[in-house]
Amino acid sequence: MGNTARTGRGVGLYREGPASGAHAPILVTHFDGAMDAGAAGGLAIEQMMRSLGSQRVATFDSDLLIDYRSHRPVMSVEKWVTTDIEMPEIALDLIHDDMGHPILLLHGPEPDARWESFGDAVTALARAAGVEISFSLYGIPAGVPHTRPTPVHVQATDDSLIPDQPQMPGTMQFPAPVSGYLQDRLAGEGIEGATLIAAVPYYMAENSYPRAASALLTRLSDYADLSLPVGDLERGAAEEMEQVASLIEGNAEVTRTVEALEHHFDALEGGDDAGSAPTLPEDAWDGSSPEDIGDVIEAYLANRDRRERESDGDQTSEASQGQTEDGARTGGGTAMEEPRREPAGTEPRRPETIEDVLRRLGGAGSDGLRRARHRAENPWDQTGSEQP
Repeated sequence: MGNTARTGRGVGLYREGPASGAHAPILVTHFDGAMDAGAAGGLAIEQMMRSLGSQRVATFDSDLLIDYRSHRPVMSVEKWVTTDIEMPEIALDLIHDDMGHPILLLHGPEPDARWESFGDAVTALARAAGVEISFSLYGIPAGVPHTRPTPVHVQATDDSLIPDQPQMPGTMQFPAPVSGYLQDRLAGEGIEGATLIAAVPYYMAENSYPRAASALLTRLSDYADLSLPVGDLERGAAEEMEQVASLIEGNAEVTRTVEALEHHFDALEGGDDAGSAPTLPEDAWDGSSPEDIGDVIEAYLANRDRRERESDGDQTSEASQGQTEDGARTGGGTAMEEPRREPAGTEPRRPETIEDVLRRLGGAGSDGLRRARHRAENPWDQTGSEQP
């Protein structure tokens, strides 16, 4: 169908698809471009789309919502011939879980413009579909080890939706993703929302971390009484963790760092006060910087990707290996590099919790909050910053 949104500021923002008019009580949203450590939310959405199949409900007009310099189209070239250009697309799809329960998935790049109009359109679609609650999924860097279960926290539009979990002290302010904006808009229409936040080891934040995606889907299944597939993610997580564990075991400094994170995690899990945050004993932290373990793993993953490409017969010239292109989805392989070291005398840093990260963002200053989201420096870059 070629019909478009007909009322309010959402006029003309989307085209109706074959499944237009479908009813579903649950809306799940995820957008690329906002924070999502370990690609946790993105992997969870991909898993649902791939395993459960989908039908298109609506497709939004990219020209009206997206800055292509922020979300560049992806070009495919085979033997020097351009074979395809994939345009970024925001879509609303209908899926059914393993028990046949209908779910709406709103996904794609985060809109660069017209958030209020986009909110009007999504609200109209949600009301027409009979949506009763919305969920969003993402990961956030935290001082947790990969050797422990992935914690998932819940942020919601109403305190009745908050489960028993560690309390968040005080009030925090940080740049809002469009998923949070939409939940606030929908709550104003009587459709409450919950955000599931997976705590991703900070040294895995820039790489895919299937374990966090599996934890998000498991928590969503329990929370909304759904039956969602996690088998592929769990298998991928097990394989990835075996390789990372093997790598870490060969580095004494990194091993001590992970052990310190384990001590910190176990202290939090075993504390009597859910709101407390015990500190590490002085002898538990070995003085190595958080970047050490991240550098080792990133170099390992880059080497692994390079070996996989070579084994598939991908012959790339040395000149092109060192080049990167703004917006490209895949990076060239690099040789294993020695981890960076902090200068002598640098004070050791303790691992961060979710609260630490959000508090640091909130105190980053007005300049950081006003910069365009897609052109700002990486907010998770800890190089040269002081830890609280």
